[in-house]
Amino acid sequence: MTSTAAQVAFKCGWSVRTPQLVSNKREFRCWAASTPLETLPAVALRELESIMSIVDYNSGHILFLEQESLSQVFVVIAGEVRLSLQDAGGRRLTLRVAKRGAVLGMHSTLFGSPSEWSADTLFPSKIGLIERSAFLRFAQRHPEINQLAAIELMTIHRNACATLRIVGLTTCVRKRLASQLLEWGQRGNITGDQTQFRMALTHSQIAEFIGAVRETVTRALIAFKQRGLVEIRGSMLRIPSTTALRMYAERGH
Repeated sequence: MTSTAAQVAFKCGWSVRTPQLVSNKREFRCWAASTPLETLPAVALRELESIMSIVDYNSGHILFLEQESLSQVFVVIAGEVRLSLQDAGGRRLTLRVAKRGAVLGMHSTLFGSPSEWSADTLFPSKIGLIERSAFLRFAQRHPEINQLAAIELMTIHRNACATLRIVGLTTCVRKRLASQLLEWGQRGNITGDQTQFRMALTHSQIAEFIGAVRETVTRALIAFKQRGLVEIRGSMLRIPSTTALRMYAERGH
């Protein structure tokens, strides 16, 4: 039984689409490379791949909703998946964007507890689906997967704390946006005091990270560009001085 907040997801722009095709698993022999799953023994990876069905989804496909009991585990093979919370009024707060190698729903599947968040694809994505019964048998044979489940849960918790720190500690949306851009910039291409990163999110999607609305984000980005705090060229966002943007995030001027 989904919560009221989860049920309104279908009224707020989310769509459930039929998968376009099921891909051949053999195309993805290296799908776990450079991800936490790479730490699993080779025999465990081969078995995990053998019980997985890989499906292509369009953007906007709901994988699961908060407070939903999960019957599958979801492995992100390619693409990006948004994890978010939603209130009864349809307002959404994004906690994390999961990328290749993320395994979603492990904790709920292992312990039989409802999911605490919803997941939907931000872009066309390849998702590996593993039925709960098969995953539980796999976990019995390979208990090291429990450590990865703990790591995945801690990653989401860390992102949730970062989001709450940005959203909860200031009422100024421009300060929130500056803090969020600095957070993303830490994972970008850093050179001295500047950083740049690919910003493929829409203004509406950015707003969902900081508890704002699209129009406010648009106005804030225009103001940041006018002040020279950010530069945007296509999908690339550059912060010429992280020190200057950090001062703005702290002081608001």
